[in-house]
Amino acid sequence: MKNETGGASVERISVIVPRNPFVRPDLQDKRHCLCALDVAKLMEWWPGTPHSPHRNASKVRAIQRFLDWKRVAQIASYLLQDEIVNVPERIDEFFRDIYEPKKNEPGREWPPRVSKVITPMKSEFPTFPNILLHVNGAEITPTSADTQDGAATLTFDANNPQLRFSVIDGQHRINGAYFAVCLMRQRRQEKVQWDIPAEVFLALDEANDPPRRQAQIFIDVNFNQKKVDRSLVVDLFPTARSKTDPFDAKERAQDIGRKLMLETGPLVGMIQIPGIKYGVKDVITLATLVNAIEDLLPMLRGVGISSLDAQTEFLAQCLTAWLEASGRFESPSGSGRGTLDPENVAYQGRVLVSILDLVPAILWKMKRVHSLVSASAQEKTKSLLQETAERAGLLDDGVFIDKSVFKDRKYLGSGGIGLFRDTLWAALGSTDSVRRWKPERISEFAQEVRAKTRKALSTDGEDE
Repeated sequence: MKNETGGASVERISVIVPRNPFVRPDLQDKRHCLCALDVAKLMEWWPGTPHSPHRNASKVRAIQRFLDWKRVAQIASYLLQDEIVNVPERIDEFFRDIYEPKKNEPGREWPPRVSKVITPMKSEFPTFPNILLHVNGAEITPTSADTQDGAATLTFDANNPQLRFSVIDGQHRINGAYFAVCLMRQRRQEKVQWDIPAEVFLALDEANDPPRRQAQIFIDVNFNQKKVDRSLVVDLFPTARSKTDPFDAKERAQDIGRKLMLETGPLVGMIQIPGIKYGVKDVITLATLVNAIEDLLPMLRGVGISSLDAQTEFLAQCLTAWLEASGRFESPSGSGRGTLDPENVAYQGRVLVSILDLVPAILWKMKRVHSLVSASAQEKTKSLLQETAERAGLLDDGVFIDKSVFKDRKYLGSGGIGLFRDTLWAALGSTDSVRRWKPERISEFAQEVRAKTRKALSTDGEDE
């Protein structure tokens, strides 16, 4: 509710005042409340001051980071569930009056540099958790004598120069929500309002004092909290999608990854989701596997492997062929799988991803095979990978080298996975051993083999 009298613009907002028994006794009088705020009004009340380092901590006045406009646009696209085109022009249109006058201040940028097109992350219920705000110059008044229910009113004069709004956490969500509202208003040609959830702290720090307590909350929220593991998110995406078909390659890759994890191929029950301690230590994580699969889907479709089951079976076949070729195939039984031989690195993520990286070459070499998903195709793939590993010097008496040797050859650490992949590609394209080749020669020849493979697959596709 708003009441304008003279030069005053009094806002009265219904709020809930939660109790916090964990706050120190000397801070119990510091009030905070839960409410919903009109994002368009919030953009007027909050000046959006970014953090600027100062050697004297007592002179720091703001804690927010430099505004990332790509993230702002991504949030808006997510909320709208629609692609945003001409993003720089749209941002300039809606935010120019707010940010351009401040472009010379520390931590500012105008016009912002951002991609022209932003696509949304799909969701059936686009929303986000509450933002955290700090306000000086406002007060909370219980709505009744009974303060046990927590109902109250947050009151402040929006025109009062002593009013200070600052964002502890959520500046990108505020700007993204405002951007989305502006775009929706423009498209619908009508008034659109969105009240975003907020937790408001009153006078934790005095108006002219450094934001000491605000900084601590910012650290607690953004640094001390543990982010959920990516593999768990990948596993839950199909659940969130329910019974709908995959929308794009990313969702198809998620479905394939989960089938390889739960029901098809040599890695069933072994692929890791570290966040819930599922799978076997040192085996590839689900997120890593899914990322590798996504890159392969266009090539699989290009050779006629288009269904979910066929794509899963083919990749399972490649993985089985590799493990057999490596002489390191282990088949622990039961759902509570134990551990692999510590020297067995044939299952490691960097190795399996590198084998999947060879799928284009496998498709090319198998082009004369009648059925790409068959026992004969698996046997030919096994022979191909075995010969490749031998020429790369990766087999010792028919068994993939031990972890210690793998490490000595610098396949671990910075640049290790790149060298390992290049070695496999070079060995695949050579008729001789590449074991004694220098890394520079391996890299150069590997690039030639990759280019030749891409050209061959492309030519085959055109012929068809």
